[in-house]
Amino acid sequence: MMQLNIEVSEPVKATAEAEFLRLFRAMFGEAPSNATVTLSSDGIAPGPSVHDAIAITLDHGNLTIHGNTNVALIIGIYRFFYEFGARYPQPGENREIIPSHGIDEFINGTLKVEETASQVHRGVCIEGADSIENILDFITWMPKVGFNAFFVQFENPYPFLKRWYEHEFNPYAEVEEFDTDIAQRMSDEVDRCMAERGIIQHRVGHGWTGEVLGYSSKYGWEKGIKLPKDKEPLVAEIKGKRELIDGAPILTSLDFANPEVIPQMVELVVDYAKKRPDVDYLHVWLSDADNNICECDECKKELVSDQYVRFLNDLDERLTEEGLDTRICFLLYHELLFAPEHEVIKHPDRFTMMFAPITRTFEKSYADVDYEHGVPEPEPYVRNDYTMPNSLEENLAYLFAWQKTFKGDSFVYDYPLGRAHYGDFGYMKIAHTIARDIQYLDRLGLNGYVSCQELRVGTPTFFPNYVMGRMLWDSKLDYDALVEEYFETLFGADWKQVVDYLSQMSTLSSCDYFNAIGERLDPDMARRYDEIVAMADEFLPVIEQHIADSTGVVKSYWLGLSHHRQYVMKLAAALHEIAVGNEEKAQHLWHDFLDFIRRNEPLTQPNLDVYRVIEVAKNYAGFKL
Repeated sequence: MMQLNIEVSEPVKATAEAEFLRLFRAMFGEAPSNATVTLSSDGIAPGPSVHDAIAITLDHGNLTIHGNTNVALIIGIYRFFYEFGARYPQPGENREIIPSHGIDEFINGTLKVEETASQVHRGVCIEGADSIENILDFITWMPKVGFNAFFVQFENPYPFLKRWYEHEFNPYAEVEEFDTDIAQRMSDEVDRCMAERGIIQHRVGHGWTGEVLGYSSKYGWEKGIKLPKDKEPLVAEIKGKRELIDGAPILTSLDFANPEVIPQMVELVVDYAKKRPDVDYLHVWLSDADNNICECDECKKELVSDQYVRFLNDLDERLTEEGLDTRICFLLYHELLFAPEHEVIKHPDRFTMMFAPITRTFEKSYADVDYEHGVPEPEPYVRNDYTMPNSLEENLAYLFAWQKTFKGDSFVYDYPLGRAHYGDFGYMKIAHTIARDIQYLDRLGLNGYVSCQELRVGTPTFFPNYVMGRMLWDSKLDYDALVEEYFETLFGADWKQVVDYLSQMSTLSSCDYFNAIGERLDPDMARRYDEIVAMADEFLPVIEQHIADSTGVVKSYWLGLSHHRQYVMKLAAALHEIAVGNEEKAQHLWHDFLDFIRRNEPLTQPNLDVYRVIEVAKNYAGFKL
C-alpha cells in the first residue's frame, strides 16, 4: 500500500482520504508501497479576497495535491483524476466516468497543474422539490466541476424537501412521511455533507420579515396564515390596511418607520449568528414580493433601500458589539434594486452585495449589452407601482447605481436554471448564455456567481450546470471544447449528431416565451413549436439505433434522450396551441404532458423536477393545473 499523508483538518481529512482512495483504486488499482501521496491544505478561511487555488505534481509515483483552502484540496483531488480521463457529467457517483489504467501509468507518469479560480463566489442555491439524496448528490458533485459554495435557503431546506416527500403536483405518487423533525435531521445531513468537503455555506435569505412577526423562516412560502391583532402595527400599511400579503409572512413587508421593527429584526439576526458560527455568508433579505412597501406617512418620506441600509448599519454595530465577524449578504431585488438616496453602508468589509435580476431575459448575455449607449439611468421609483424589468440594460442600470455607493464584495445571484431553462428545449442556448455571462463578470465589477436553481436540471443533460462550474473555475476555457468533451463522454462517437439536434431545438424554442416575456399570441413561435415536434419525431430512428448499439453509461444517456424527445413533443404541441390562442386544445395537450412526466417520474427523478416545471408552466406559460 502507498504511503498516504493527509494534512488537513477533520472532517475534510476523512473525505479527502476516502475519495482519493476510491478513485485511485477504480482508475489504477492498488499502488505499490514505494508510491507516496501527500494531500494538504493551508486551511485558509473563505472571504472576498480568497480565490481557491490548487497545485498538483506527479513525479514517477510521488504525488502531491495541495489547496490553499479545504474545498480547493477536494477540487484538486477530482482534478487530478480528471487529468487521467475521469469525467463527472452530472450529480451521482454512479454517473462518473472513470477509465481504467494500469498502475504503471501512475508510477511512470509526470504531471504539473497550478491553477487559481477565476471567481471567488462559485455557488448554487437550492430551489424546486428535492429528496435528501438529490441534495447530497448535488453537493458531493459540486467540487468535481469547480463549485465551492452551496446556499440553503431559509433556516433549513424544509419547503424544498416537503414538496418532494409530499409529492406536490404529482398525485400519481404516494405521499411519504415528512414533518419538521425529519426536515431538521435531513438539514443536519446537508450541513455535514458541506463541512466534510469544505463547501462554503450560505444560508437563510428571505424570511426575516416573517420572523419579526413570529413566524419561522423554515416554512418558506406557506400561506393561509392570519395575522394576530397585536402584530398589525409592525406590518406595512398598504391602501390603508395592515395585513399579510396572500396570508404569507414571507411575502409581507414591514413598517420600517415603526421604532420596534428594526431593533427586533437586528436582534433576530444577531441571535441566529451566535447559534450558527458555521454559516460563512448569512443572507439577510426583506420580503419576497414587490409592490408591498409601506405607505404610512413616515415610510413615504424615503426609499425602502434607505431604510434597509439603516437596518444593515445597525446590524453591523450589534454584531461588532457581540464580537461576531459574520459576513452579511444583502440583496438587490424588487424595490431594493433602487439604490438608496441618502444612506450609505458604513463598514463595507462586513458585507457582500448580491445583485438578483430575477426577471431578466436569457435570450441574450451580459456580453451583448451596448454599455456605451444602451444602459439607461434608472427610472424614478413610484411606490407600489413598479414593473420588474426584463431587459439586461435596465437591470444593469440598477447595479451600476448601487456600485456608486457600495464598493465592497459582490456577486450576481442569477436564475438561468431556475425557470428560464424550461423554455430552452435543447439546453444549448442557455448553456452558451451562462458561459458568456460568466466571462463578463469581471467587467461588471462582480466577484462571482451564485445560481438560484433546481438541482434536478438534466432534461436533456446537465451541460448548462457543467459549463457553469467549469467556467467559474476557469473563465478562459473554450466553450466549444467543453461541448466536445461533454457530449463525447455522454453519447460516444456520434456526439455531434446530438449537439446538432439539441442546438436546433434551442434555436427554435424560447426561454422568454415560456416565461411570459412578450405577447402570448405569436404566429412565429407557433411555427417554431411545430418544427420542434417534427424534428423530434424525425430523430427517433437515430435514438433507437444508438440504444440498440450502445452499452453501459452511454446507453443510459441515449435512453434519457428518448424520454426527452417525448417530453419535448408533448410540451411543444401544447405551447403551439397557446401561441395560436386555442386555449381548450392547449389545456388538453398540457394534461397529456402532465400524465407523461408524472407517470415517468420514478425513471427520471434525478434529471427532471416535475414539481417545478409544472409550477413555472402554470405561473408563466399559460397552462392551468
